[in-house]
Amino acid sequence: MGEIPLVQSIREAGDVGRPAALQTATPLEKAFETLTQNVVQEVVRRNENLPPTEAIKITTMAGCSAVKK
Repeated sequence: MGEIPLVQSIREAGDVGRPAALQTATPLEKAFETLTQNVVQEVVRRNENLPPTEAIKITTMAGCSAVKK
């Protein structure tokens, strides 16, 4: 669907809490934009061609505890 280059600025942006996807006027901006557009197109295509995903129903709590420890 897309490629995000492995560049130091992605790590640096993450280290200071600035998402690299928000960088403007960089090759990263185009890469994230392309990836996002492709993901949206695939989701739309999936939704047009397949039935809705069925929500999972929890039918048993075996092995689960409602008490916080």
